[in-house]
Amino acid sequence: MKYFILSDIHSNLEALQSVMFKSKTIRIDEYVFLGDLVGYGANPNQVVDIVKKLEPIIAVRGNHDKAAVELSDASDFNYAAKDAALWTRDKLSKENKGYVKQLSEGPVDQDDLFCIMHGSPWDEEYYILSPRSVYKAIEYSDKQVKFFGHTHIPVIWSLKTNELSGQAVKSDYHKLSIDEDTKYLINPGSVGQPRDNIPKASMVVFDTDKMEIEFFRLDYNIEETQRKIIKAELTPYLAERLSYGR
Repeated sequence: MKYFILSDIHSNLEALQSVMFKSKTIRIDEYVFLGDLVGYGANPNQVVDIVKKLEPIIAVRGNHDKAAVELSDASDFNYAAKDAALWTRDKLSKENKGYVKQLSEGPVDQDDLFCIMHGSPWDEEYYILSPRSVYKAIEYSDKQVKFFGHTHIPVIWSLKTNELSGQAVKSDYHKLSIDEDTKYLINPGSVGQPRDNIPKASMVVFDTDKMEIEFFRLDYNIEETQRKIIKAELTPYLAERLSYGR
């Protein structure tokens, strides 16, 4: 099976289109989404329209998804994020609000193969950043491979015989071969708002027959995304940050 794994699109239509074009070049058996369809960007309906047509798909919600459909009040968001969340509430169609609202809370298991979540397995809005939280997440269940989003940073964490190591993925292409004696916690990075100083859309493909994970970084039309954010009168910083990938 080949799984096409996406996270943190954040209403960035141009980035999603680039990723979907890539998917046409790969034989995909199932799509996987790790949360945050919306928030920050100016094309929430168009992004939801694309994702809800992907079949088959397993998906979990993100904190911005929750805020957009009033499952949370966004009180813990910064000004720019909250402003975008409230704007998104007004713009989402009734049908698309219904789709976003029915997304599952993670973690969700995919058979005996892997587990997906947005933030962490104990709190969907928690940022896994420290080695302590990584270790806790890896040991939370018996799944060998776990995928998470939320931080927008592509990374491979591995645990073998109680030795934890982490590797940031900075290249446009990187392949990881899964070691049967190692547990993994993997972030595919963000499609629509990268935060590791590389302004490219990021995603992964998990081949469970070969037990290989491929990371891809893709160019997209950043200028068009920025133009739309400014035209929508969202906080200008949300457009500016895309140029720098942070």
